[in-house]
Amino acid sequence: MKKQHPAVNLSSFSIIFLTLILGAGLTFTSKTFLSVNNIVSILYGVSITFWGTIGFVYLMIMGELDLSVGSVYAFSGMMVGFLMKNHWPIVPALIAALALCVLIGLINGFLVVRFKVPSMMITLGTMAAVRGLANLLCTWLYGYPYPPSYDALARQRIGGIQLTTVIMILAVLVLEVLLKRAAVFRQMYYVGENLETARIYGIRAGRQKIAVFAIMSFLAGIGGILIGSRLRFADSTIGNGLEFTILTAVVLGGASLSGGKGSILRAVVGLIFLSTITTGMIVHNIEPLIQQLIVGVILIITVFIDTRMSDIGSRGSFRRSALQVKSGVRA
Repeated sequence: MKKQHPAVNLSSFSIIFLTLILGAGLTFTSKTFLSVNNIVSILYGVSITFWGTIGFVYLMIMGELDLSVGSVYAFSGMMVGFLMKNHWPIVPALIAALALCVLIGLINGFLVVRFKVPSMMITLGTMAAVRGLANLLCTWLYGYPYPPSYDALARQRIGGIQLTTVIMILAVLVLEVLLKRAAVFRQMYYVGENLETARIYGIRAGRQKIAVFAIMSFLAGIGGILIGSRLRFADSTIGNGLEFTILTAVVLGGASLSGGKGSILRAVVGLIFLSTITTGMIVHNIEPLIQQLIVGVILIITVFIDTRMSDIGSRGSFRRSALQVKSGVRA
């Protein structure tokens, strides 16, 4: 079951080139963009969003989506704050919040696999339900500043750089290698490329999908805890629209909505690209509403290009299969 790769995959590599061009352009048009503080700030923000992006890449490789990631971000951080407000120590509060996030992911995965409902629909419902829980927690936490032990989580530094940034860089390198080399990760590509063929080869696709949904929510929970630590208080707007930001970054990084493609490294570059655009718009005093419009347009364009490329790829695969049948070669 060898996967066929095109000789040149522009959608996979162009994001790196575009990010470099964008960075160079902003460097020439702004004196503050290339400052150390600004670069460190961009990487710091990306290093928190990064956690939910990992699971999102895994799911998209398998042909699934999780639109509840933003709500889980909000829920996990505020759940830790709520438990600590009720006199829980920091470690048990973290464990309990992450366990609840895993439960959310397991529910998502079970419903998708057991009832064969599109993951977009299931997680859309989860997004609304978990957001409701997060808003309820936010009401209970109104006016409550998080304890110092919670605040300190996202503020650890190594040589002037946030620990979360260092962890992100190391994690990207390790996870990218595992994604390409480890058998269990390679199976995700097979499931996303052709589910029925993957099952014929003995891959337990259903169990893998449930596990990845749980991992998705667990990682989103970590990101939400770090956001809560960074803000130091509950905020009902945490994670709003985050799922679309991550989706845009992952597709910009070469992943496909139809599954079978994806890269941790290029997805993170996609996040850096979007964060750089946002920073550039702030530097040039572009209004926030226009910023949202521009990011939305980028999402529309990337999804359109991905859909077109997927259609072309599908037609190419169909033609190759037809030629093989005609020539007597088993497809």
